[in-house]
Amino acid sequence: MSDADSFLDSFKLSLQPPDDFSFPFTPYEIQKEFMTQLYSALEGSKLGIFESPTGTGKSLSLICGALSWLRDHEERLSVELEGALADIASKKPSAQEQDSKDWLTIQIKQAANDNIAHVLRHKMDKINRDRKRIAEIRSRVKDKIQISKNRENTNIQNTDESDFSEDKPEDCDLILEDVSEDLSKDEEEDEESENKNPPVKIIFCSRTHSQLSQFVGEIQRTVFSNTMRVVPMGSRQSCCINKSVKKLKSLSLMNEKCLDMLKSTDKSTKDDSGKITKKSKGSGSCPHLKNSQSLSEAIISEVMDLEAIVGKGESLSACPYYATRSAIPDSQIIVVPYNTLLHKKTRESSQLEIKNAVIIIDEAHNLLETVSHIHSSEVSGQQITYALSQLIQYRDKFEKRFSSMNLLHLNQLIYVLKSLIKFIDSIDHTKGDGSEPGALLYTVPEFILSAGIDNYNLFKLVDFSLKNKITHKIRGFTEKYQPTVNPRPKNQPQKVSGMKSFLKEVELNSKKHVKNKKVEEKPATPVEVSPAVLEGQPLVPTLAFLSNLTMDYKEGRIVLKRDVTLGKSVVKYLLLDPASVMKDVIQSARSVILAGGTMKPFSEFRDRLFLACGANESRIMEFSCGHVIPKDNIMPVIVSSGPSSQILDFSFQKRNSPNLIAEVGRLLVNVCTIVPAGVVCFFPSYDYESRVYKSLEEEGFLKKILVKKRVFREPKTSSQVDSVLKDYADCAQKKGGGAIMFSVVGGKLSEGLNFSDDLGRCVVVVGMPYPNIMSPELKEKMSFLNKTVGPQAGREYYENCCMKAVNQCIGRAVRHQNDYSTVLLLDHRYKAPNHVQLLPKWIASSLQIQDKFGPVLGLLGKFFRQRRPI
Repeated sequence: MSDADSFLDSFKLSLQPPDDFSFPFTPYEIQKEFMTQLYSALEGSKLGIFESPTGTGKSLSLICGALSWLRDHEERLSVELEGALADIASKKPSAQEQDSKDWLTIQIKQAANDNIAHVLRHKMDKINRDRKRIAEIRSRVKDKIQISKNRENTNIQNTDESDFSEDKPEDCDLILEDVSEDLSKDEEEDEESENKNPPVKIIFCSRTHSQLSQFVGEIQRTVFSNTMRVVPMGSRQSCCINKSVKKLKSLSLMNEKCLDMLKSTDKSTKDDSGKITKKSKGSGSCPHLKNSQSLSEAIISEVMDLEAIVGKGESLSACPYYATRSAIPDSQIIVVPYNTLLHKKTRESSQLEIKNAVIIIDEAHNLLETVSHIHSSEVSGQQITYALSQLIQYRDKFEKRFSSMNLLHLNQLIYVLKSLIKFIDSIDHTKGDGSEPGALLYTVPEFILSAGIDNYNLFKLVDFSLKNKITHKIRGFTEKYQPTVNPRPKNQPQKVSGMKSFLKEVELNSKKHVKNKKVEEKPATPVEVSPAVLEGQPLVPTLAFLSNLTMDYKEGRIVLKRDVTLGKSVVKYLLLDPASVMKDVIQSARSVILAGGTMKPFSEFRDRLFLACGANESRIMEFSCGHVIPKDNIMPVIVSSGPSSQILDFSFQKRNSPNLIAEVGRLLVNVCTIVPAGVVCFFPSYDYESRVYKSLEEEGFLKKILVKKRVFREPKTSSQVDSVLKDYADCAQKKGGGAIMFSVVGGKLSEGLNFSDDLGRCVVVVGMPYPNIMSPELKEKMSFLNKTVGPQAGREYYENCCMKAVNQCIGRAVRHQNDYSTVLLLDHRYKAPNHVQLLPKWIASSLQIQDKFGPVLGLLGKFFRQRRPI
């Protein structure tokens, strides 16, 4: 800490939560308590776990609590600087002191004070300059709205993307370029000039763009929308308005194409004869880039969500992607999706500064699983095979035009893919680790050694591929020359061996035909290539997997699942310890707040994230509030037996019993008879839902249900969700009608969707949705936790997976103060104390346990009679 910072620190003021948080309406008591605790957490640089049930205004509470603190914090900085400067000015020596015998000491002290004052004045001047500049930008944007509209019309007509037509690329654009051996040198050049103490910004993070848009919409409802500068960030996939880039669809290809278009320098390459020539590097500057500054100023002048920014970018012919990034230095709140914050490489490429930031992660109940998923990868034998074929033919087509170093790296990459295919093929699909046939587990070093790729520097190969944008060049090559791996004829017997022969045929065939415009291989291959693989650029997941092999091996495992066919075999990289990649976020940020509707058990985040990242336990803060609804408006019941006294035990061994499934049918008939409007019934899996539905149909129970309610089923495809929900809502809300929705735990309807009021008067959860205990991935995860956290940590994780999924289902209903609903948990195992304590507090406080089904019907009847409109 510098002398100036130390001096300023002595004037530090402590902020106390205000009485008024500028909430858009009179807050409930629990909302005020939430904002007060959040304000204190940010002031104390805490790591917070905040639980607020869905429907309690969590988003507004987060916004008003956090933005009130940020406003006060920024005002405090000015007050502290003014106080420090005034104090230094008062210490200036008098003329008499300057003439004293100790004048040298006084002069030295005065010089030090002058230096401190200079630094403090510089800080104050910067604050004032920034405020003035922002005010000028807002004034300029406001004054030129009409001019901007006229300019929009002009830009729409004149924007020229003719340079970026869909013509096939020239060969010179497909050649690998020479890159420095110090592949990351250019990325480090700007690090020294970075601000060591960046101003505090709030980074708000959630799972989906729709949730982020809702969050921005909530900010627009508050007084903070008039003063705060909000910048939503998105990937090129969400932001790009250039048609030639948008058509690529794959994010990695879009990134490479965009970066390539921004370059304009010349590079040397070789022609087919090996002669050195010049080629233009890149396709030229994107026409939408030049107006991005105008859009950037508009972003910091008005609170807009990403969709509005993209729309404005299209009207201005201005790039939303680079405009949002240009606006970041002037932002106060940055709104980002999970991947942008949680994935280090994405975060760095987005220039998202986390040092000294307040990070708020919403919908954080599955944060650890999300982090693991983001840093895991999966690639099939089919994808590796086709990627290998593409690389071989690409190399042989342009071999004479590559530099020796690029050719070396390309050959090494080809060898690595060959080795992976040979290794996968060598595994007997009937053998495994005992949990699943053909499934084998490896540590990363074991896998690299077993696959025979331990002699290669995978880090260099991956970096070489990224720096050279090799996936982009391979895509251009396949577009122009259309090399293929022909699928096996349907009447040809399936092969599982002869891999050496196959690989040899691939290479010989590519050499034979590489000079032709269209390169084809003989059909003698044990791998079928589907159209989805061809369209999805198989090199992308292949390189992602190789990249994962360069991560810290202690926290990763490889799962190899050998199918009867090589093409359907899969290799997965699993990240077992999410804390290993979250450490820099937890340690660099001023404060990290995890918020959600159901965050229990808190110990999961405290032990496996905060403490595992080296945080001091005194920094960790936990807060949980009740629901805004009256206690009498929710009736949760654990149902241990059905109408015919059959014990409800949906354990894996018993769930398929015909008698048990019939009991579900009888129970649902009774529920649909008593419960008005909409019922949502969750099953543990799609397979089990299908089995139960088919049985209910065959046994006549479905016909009885249809007398009272129309039956809907959760669609497996996302494109059908909206239409099914609309039909369900229309039917459930129809007077005298009703509907029941068969849904799946962890499916498309169990998280993020709203079944308020008549859409969800009863939520039924059939069984306990435990994950498959025989899954090799789960077994390894549990084993890892037992070794690193404690002997029971694996079992606790297993229980938590189940109950967190149940809590998400429960949270679909009761969304506001006047709402009411019932919850039926169908399984006697829910009665166990360890399961009850994992339920949300607002559910557990009203929970009833019924061993017989008769009283359940009585409770349901009474509950809805009391709420029947008069």
